[in-house]
Formats: sequence, C-alpha cells, structure tokens
Amino acid sequence: MKRVVLLLGVVALIAAALYLGFAFPTANTTPVDLDLLAFRVEAVEIWVLALCAFFAGVAVTSALASFLWMRGAVLRRRYRKVIRKLESEVHQLRSLPLSKDPDTQVPPDGDALPAAEAAGGRG
Repeated sequence: MKRVVLLLGVVALIAAALYLGFAFPTANTTPVDLDLLAFRVEAVEIWVLALCAFFAGVAVTSALASFLWMRGAVLRRRYRKVIRKLESEVHQLRSLPLSKDPDTQVPPDGDALPAAEAAGGRG
C-alpha cells in the first residue's frame, strides 16, 4: 500500500512538472525588449528570460557551494594532519617514564630506585 501511494505521488509530480513545462511557455509568449547597460536585446519572450534567470541562479549557487565545499575539504585535510601529529606526540610522551626526580633510575623491571640507593649509598 505504501509503495502504491509513493508511486502515485511520483507519477503526479512528473505529470505536474510536464504540464507546467508546457503551460508556462505558452502562457508567457509576450516579447519584451531587454535593455542592459552594455547592449540591448529585442523581442525576447518572458519565459526565456525566466528560464535564463533560473539557470543563472543555479550556476551562481553551485559555484558558491562548490567553493565552500572545497574550502571545507582543505580545512578537514589540514586538521587531520595536525591531529596525526598531535597523536604521535602523545604516543611519544606515553613512552617516557613517569619519574618526578631527575636522579631516579628506572631499572628494566620497572621499579624506580633513587640515585643514592642505585649507587649503593644511603640517601
């Protein structure tokens, strides 16, 4: 049932688009003169002007959206590089011993001994 309603909706949208696609040019056939700053265009039908304005808007919007998308892609790549660098720095810091005393020696078994005890004296 859901598919039938969806199919009917899609068919209705296509039929409406076809009807408007044929009805709009036939209803707007009045020729107008277009006087721009640099030149003059004579006897252009209104539906042609509307169609050109629509596609000009699509072109400008697409150009702006693609510029913003490319800018975002460059920023994401730059941030990923910084994140990788910082993660490697954190990994290097994790491998350092956690000794507060600079004289403390860390034997291979992991028990920290003060430098005086390691040298055999009393501290």
